[in-house]
Amino acid sequence: MIHMAEILSQKQIDDLLANLESKKVDINEIGNKKKVKEYDFMSPKQFSRGQLKLLETVFDDFVKMFSNQLTGMFRTACRMEVLQVEEEKYRDFNNALSDSVLVAIIGMHNEKSELEGKQILMELSRQVSFAFIDRMLGGNGGGFKIDRDYTDIELSLLDYLFKQMMPFLKSAWSDYMKIDYTLDAIATNSRLLQFIQPDESVAIVVVEITLDELKGNMNICLPASSLEDIFRVFNSKYIKPPKKENPDTEQQRKVDIMSRVKSSSLTVAAILGQAEISLKELYSLQVGDVILLNTFEDKNAIVLNVEGVPWFTGVIGTKREKYAVMIEKSI
Repeated sequence: MIHMAEILSQKQIDDLLANLESKKVDINEIGNKKKVKEYDFMSPKQFSRGQLKLLETVFDDFVKMFSNQLTGMFRTACRMEVLQVEEEKYRDFNNALSDSVLVAIIGMHNEKSELEGKQILMELSRQVSFAFIDRMLGGNGGGFKIDRDYTDIELSLLDYLFKQMMPFLKSAWSDYMKIDYTLDAIATNSRLLQFIQPDESVAIVVVEITLDELKGNMNICLPASSLEDIFRVFNSKYIKPPKKENPDTEQQRKVDIMSRVKSSSLTVAAILGQAEISLKELYSLQVGDVILLNTFEDKNAIVLNVEGVPWFTGVIGTKREKYAVMIEKSI
């Protein structure tokens, strides 16, 4: 989606020039506002920046090796480039797919059986897949403008093509963990891809494929549940645990933090009671009317709120000719 910049009216342009001339606006501040990235605390991120960077490094090696394989297979230049690696919910990825797609379901395995049952998805755009088929059948790759389902022969060719990827995936991960890959199935209907929970976080690796003048994408979907074991092994091997601080240093740090926090200002409110009335009753109130509060047991007992949160109960009284509250107990 392309967002067009807002077009200023002539009046807005005149006002801007007038403000600049009167020095009410600093031209150096225009366009230098700090950009803030929104974060949804209801849906916390599952992947750290370092983990996404690791995936980008691994799949960058994978596409380099596999593009060389395709160049030799098709006898024409085939370039592949990782455009981005981002995190999103699986339902967003699945909803973005059309009903008729080409998705390879790839299984992950290793010697310790830690990855058994773990799978990733690899979605190949329709135009690129038909161009590959055309090349594999001796064509020039131009027969990609096809709007129909795949035949059994075409799916067999694509099955062979996806299986060519498996050794390169294994090689790309070999520096970090030994993983064997198998092609479990090829799906052509996105509505059948329901083995991943809709709310599960997934890492999406977007790969751009260029074959002669044709450009298309390959999207690799890696569920968090399939990567947790890989990241755990990677962290144990390559990430050093944080050094334990000296107990005296740690205690002094806590004292310093508390000394700064103690100077913070807090609002304390004594709540005598509460009442609800309708707007009609509020509109009809006159001088001398009485509003009943929800305090029944002890008319002198009140609640003390600290920053809007109930903390204490107390009794109201006077001290030095001013109203005061004596705290009786903590809530």
